[in-house]
Amino acid sequence: GGAGGMLLVHDERLLGLIDAWLAGVPAAAFTDVLPLLRRTFSAYEPGVRRTLGELVRRGPGQGRGSTGATAAGVPGFATDLDQERADAVMPVLRLLLGRDEVHAGDTAAHEAVGDELAGVAR
Repeated sequence: GGAGGMLLVHDERLLGLIDAWLAGVPAAAFTDVLPLLRRTFSAYEPGVRRTLGELVRRGPGQGRGSTGATAAGVPGFATDLDQERADAVMPVLRLLLGRDEVHAGDTAAHEAVGDELAGVAR
């Protein structure tokens, strides 16, 4: 939506995930994805589209100054999962999704919730 373009401009990790997903779309399915991309990016302001195009052309961490990737990774993001912080989210997810069986440290349940969230995002 509207703010999504700015989020992509300022979150290099998210932009990289989307770029990697798009690069992984099989050639035979790429033309099927184009209408989705066109609708999504046409909702962004022209300046945001131009900036996103420049960022994708440069590649991750290239010429972004203090907001780009550093040797330690993307600012604001750890290189590894913080299990304690991830577990802290589970009570909220249980409440939102109505899933009482999801408990902290339950890897299978975490994956199931992740699958459900991915389905909601689609």
